Amino acid sequence: MRLATLIVLVLSMVCGPSSAQTGAPGADPVLRAMEDELQRSTRELQFKDLEKPYFIQYTVLDEDEFSAEATFGAITASDRNRDRALQVQVRVGDYDFDNSEFIVAGGFGGAPSTGVLTTTVIENDYDAVRHALWLVTDTAYKQAVEQIARKRAFVQNKVQDDKIPDFSREAPVNAIAGRRTLEFDQAKWEKQLREWSAIFKSFPQIEQSSVSLNTRLTHRYLVNSEGTHTMQPGLIVSLQAAALVQSPDGMVLSHSVPFNATGFDQLPSAETVSAAIRQLATDLTAVRNAPVLSEDYSGPVLLVGQASAEMFARVLAPHLSGQRQPLSDRDQGTARSELSDRMNRTVLPRFLTVIDDPTERRVGERELIGFYQVDDQGVPARKVTLVQDGVLKDFLMSRRPSKERPQSNGHGRSGLPGREAAQIGNLFVRANDGKSFDELKKSLIEMCKIESLSHGILIKAIDPDGRGPLGTPILVYKVYVSDGREELVRGASVNALPVRSLRQMEAAGNDSYVANRLTGAANAATPVSVVAPSVLLEEMDLKRPTMAQQKPALLTHPYFKP
Repeated sequence: MRLATLIVLVLSMVCGPSSAQTGAPGADPVLRAMEDELQRSTRELQFKDLEKPYFIQYTVLDEDEFSAEATFGAITASDRNRDRALQVQVRVGDYDFDNSEFIVAGGFGGAPSTGVLTTTVIENDYDAVRHALWLVTDTAYKQAVEQIARKRAFVQNKVQDDKIPDFSREAPVNAIAGRRTLEFDQAKWEKQLREWSAIFKSFPQIEQSSVSLNTRLTHRYLVNSEGTHTMQPGLIVSLQAAALVQSPDGMVLSHSVPFNATGFDQLPSAETVSAAIRQLATDLTAVRNAPVLSEDYSGPVLLVGQASAEMFARVLAPHLSGQRQPLSDRDQGTARSELSDRMNRTVLPRFLTVIDDPTERRVGERELIGFYQVDDQGVPARKVTLVQDGVLKDFLMSRRPSKERPQSNGHGRSGLPGREAAQIGNLFVRANDGKSFDELKKSLIEMCKIESLSHGILIKAIDPDGRGPLGTPILVYKVYVSDGREELVRGASVNALPVRSLRQMEAAGNDSYVANRLTGAANAATPVSVVAPSVLLEEMDLKRPTMAQQKPALLTHPYFKP
């Protein structure tokens, strides 16, 4: 393991017009309270005859949030909130074996507990923050000594082939940035939401619609007994248009278009958003009136633009984590990467290389919201080449070691303190010798001819809020072999798309689509970016709709008089 030498990381936080820097970091009462209480806890915390903590960490998540929504030209909600979450992590034992990563009956969501998370005072009151830290630290320590006793009893009669450390020892980091303030014209943005939502008044077949804005300024404080001190401000502005239609046979179809950015100035222009909303409504109207996919399909599928990026985010990205699974005292399976046994073996076609680089800010004119300099465990972000020319070379790592990777590579992330795991930041899927759309479509048709299929499938858009392994395909087209004609169909779904099936790609495009996404729970989402080309898959199964449909509305929309 590396020596715990001090790394001073100078953060250069760029603040747009939506925020302002305030105050000197050294004068921050929240940070001072965390540092002072940590020193006292590290020095004095110990039950009589019980082991002393070897690691203590305090995380404070300070959030200032504004959200608003409009429907059909009128505001339906507008709210400003302040919240502050406090998480205390106490580890007893040592780096090789401690109380962490052990699932006990009744644990949070089936996940291992790594401390105590609670809300706390929102004012910058030094004494009040220290008081909260003291109480939560006491609870976390008592929980830790109980957990390690149960964990030791559990492993006592278990055969463990590989004794892998529970926690990686990392060099301390000092990364303190100035605080920011959330500044914006609320009345202006409410007016803009009204105007955007009123666009749907021009589309009589749209039954429900909304345009929402959520902006969240987060200051993440982290101090631990290794000597790490970080405070990172981050702003995410999320604008989303959503709509729903119901076809004459009762099928309900919905779609949404998100715009996620790190500041108001990074959002598209009002005209661009207006055009995207009109396109959303036009597309949904067309889908509503399109024929149903009449039979199941199994064969080549071409995913272009947003659909391809969404596929990589859902199918590939979750399996790039090298996170070792926790122990459990109950019979409950835990998720495991399907690529965990494929190191140095082919997992993608030779023409694809996959890299995760959280230190990149932009691709051309597009910003990447997955950018960060220090991860949520206080480890500097690093570029990781995951797949080189189709061969799996590495995994993303948090401070939960694996046999081959004893250290973090700066990818321990979570919007919820204490739930950090190895996740992507900016995921780049790069193709050698990419083809144009026309070439990809021609290859699709040729593959269908070989398989004696009358048509192939082209997917241009997937609803990001949809469920399933691929989400909900929205813009799905039959591409006829006879003349290349594209026919829009509705109701198609994908029940399974294993990550190992991605080896069966025929080709990739010479394009590059940037998807700025928010992953995880809505109130604790992690910003990530996926940059990917269009791809032609050798085979995918699409299912026709089989469920009974809802009955259409009895009366017509009151705004659109007959």
